Amino acid sequence: MKVVIIGMGEVGRYVAQVLCKEDHEVTAVDISLDTLERVSERMDVATVLGYGASPRVLREARVDQADLVVGCTDNDEINLIAALASKRMGAARTVARLQSGEYEDSGNEDEDGLHHGMLGIDLVVNAEVLVAEEMVRISRSHGALDVHMFAGNRLELAEVEIPQDSKVIGHTLARLEMPDHTRVGAVIRGDVLFIPGGSDILAAGDRVYLFGRTGQMHEVEDLFCHGKEAHRVAIYGGETVGEHLAQELSHSGVDTLLICEDREKAERLSISLPRVTVVHGDGTDMAKLEEEGLGGYDLYCALTDDDENNLMSGLLAKRLGTTRSACIVHRHAYIEIYRQLGIDMAISPRQIAADHILSYVRPASVESIIHLGGEAAEVLEVVAALNSPITGKPVSKLSIPKGVFLGGIVSTDGVRVPSGDDIIEPGDTVVVLALAEKRNAVKKLFKRSLF
Repeated sequence: MKVVIIGMGEVGRYVAQVLCKEDHEVTAVDISLDTLERVSERMDVATVLGYGASPRVLREARVDQADLVVGCTDNDEINLIAALASKRMGAARTVARLQSGEYEDSGNEDEDGLHHGMLGIDLVVNAEVLVAEEMVRISRSHGALDVHMFAGNRLELAEVEIPQDSKVIGHTLARLEMPDHTRVGAVIRGDVLFIPGGSDILAAGDRVYLFGRTGQMHEVEDLFCHGKEAHRVAIYGGETVGEHLAQELSHSGVDTLLICEDREKAERLSISLPRVTVVHGDGTDMAKLEEEGLGGYDLYCALTDDDENNLMSGLLAKRLGTTRSACIVHRHAYIEIYRQLGIDMAISPRQIAADHILSYVRPASVESIIHLGGEAAEVLEVVAALNSPITGKPVSKLSIPKGVFLGGIVSTDGVRVPSGDDIIEPGDTVVVLALAEKRNAVKKLFKRSLF
């Protein structure tokens, strides 16, 4: 596949890196010669220097021959113009990444943050809004560090950390009395992600990925950890993520505080968000956080554009007694450091944007893809092909390779977490968790060219 990526920031570089590993033909476009030189040293890509919305630059990048053009600079308008112009020049498909909330339409039938066909662009991805939606799901969970939705929001994948006094410690997975339609999909222990078997025993500090039907996750989360739904949430940062999150939480009846450094923006938000308590202040100011009573909040979200400020603010909130803290991390490599320092949840807009863009690169049989554990594993929604090895036999009789886990089956009968007696039929969508090195094994199971 020929892919042109416009903008070699965090998102663009990551998407290019993944596609190069999969032997796609990638052309990188950027306005900075230094950036392009660094990219070409690390990846096998063609490079074009210039302004990404320029017709001349797009012609030089041969967007007319491209199977996909991705606009992912830090400028929304450049991304939109580049995608529109590329489409007009003959590109098969186009994707634009946005950061502002100005283009969100609450009446749109698409998922918030994802828009198909907007302005004639095949897919528009607003990672800032998608991050806010993810944090809404986390706030509603019983202690989850992360929550992903599949099968039209009917199946959940929740990440939890096992505390010292968890009920599940010391028992083999086979002996755990899990709620119906819930299963353990993967475990991160130290720096290693693995898919456990029935004889494995969970330990304190393990991060566990739990699959379950929506509506049944609170019960399984309660089994593994001691969280509760957040009724009071404080937010630092009045940009797109903070504003969208505050709006969503307040509409759900959550007591929401929004701390904004910019006085004019704070005044505007206090008018547009009448159910939110908006205060002007610095989220890294200990005295200000104490004054606002941060210790009495269930969840604190530091969501500014400054990673260092987010880290400091999140740590201060934890010191004051906030139950859980979440930070946006723009530099993805720092995520584990944030967790080691005491931040409960470190979320990368880059990873979220890239996962949605990469899902769009896949063929129609792959409906979504997310990466887990620093890309050690991925979760895919894959449609089972006629006569593929995954179909026609009970799950217990299938030759599922080690490192591959079936997390859910979506059929005309609904959504279920598979048991040994379930049979996958052609046309069913299967949610698969697989270690990164097991891609070929998943291909063979579904008899599809997935990658």
